Amino acid sequence: MIQSELFIFNVGKGDGKKSIAVHSKAVATKSAYFWALMNNGMAESRERTVEYTDIEPEDFARFVEYAYRHDYTTPSWVHEKTHMEDQALPVQETVIAIREPITRSIVDIGPILIDPHRQPSSTSRLGQPSLENRWENWGSDKISKKKKKSKPEGVVNLRAGFNKLSYLTSSEPQAAMLAAFKPQYNTAVDQDFTPVFLAHARLYTFACMRGVDPLKRLTLHKLHQTLVGFQLYMRRASDIVELARYAYRQGDDRKDDGTKDELRQLVLEYIVCEVTTFGKHPAFLDLLHEGGEFVVDFWSLAYKEEFEA
Repeated sequence: MIQSELFIFNVGKGDGKKSIAVHSKAVATKSAYFWALMNNGMAESRERTVEYTDIEPEDFARFVEYAYRHDYTTPSWVHEKTHMEDQALPVQETVIAIREPITRSIVDIGPILIDPHRQPSSTSRLGQPSLENRWENWGSDKISKKKKKSKPEGVVNLRAGFNKLSYLTSSEPQAAMLAAFKPQYNTAVDQDFTPVFLAHARLYTFACMRGVDPLKRLTLHKLHQTLVGFQLYMRRASDIVELARYAYRQGDDRKDDGTKDELRQLVLEYIVCEVTTFGKHPAFLDLLHEGGEFVVDFWSLAYKEEFEA
């Protein structure tokens, strides 16, 4: 892969346009679209360059990172000034029912009298050596001869220390890289997650347009995990609204059988789950006023969950 030819992607528009060189095999293996782009003999494949004006350089850089590492770094949130009146929504406590311990019935057979001073007898009732006594030392000589000699204490301690050896630390480059791949979660009201949500969504759109299905699934996974751990402060509801607005402006429209774009479905379900918060938020009301498929999809799902569940 590293020895393959470089392919130039001219990404973005205007002053923000950048040329990004990528090893052709790193990208060609990601989908049939990219394989054809670099190998079908058309102008782009001959000149080893293509124009991409529908994506920003920072978003395409995440795709390049994915092409080499099969993952991409999660974008960062933006800091905002804190408003003291903003509070996190209460977290619903999970109630786990614990069964009462099962009481087993015990048959009372009366007290059993045992002489605490009585010594075990080595003979049976008939005056013969008991069965246990007769077989107690059978084969003991052979067993003792085969008994493995124990290792010196020093060797045992050396082995224990050897097994615990560790050469990597938590600050290794690989550890830092893997940590950057993990979804981020907000912990304060002044953390604006709009850039985080939209970066995942834009990369999802890029993957859909170029047929990179594994990347499409990865973006949905990361976005889902971020939403699951998202603290929905009232002030942060607008972050989700912007994500919904993007999804309904960029994604495919609803199909005749009612199937919706996966990004739209994901955002829609989250909003309906938190409808008591979004229903009174000005940004969400503005989204409803804009009309379009979102209003129909939202009402259909909200009605289904409220009255048909």
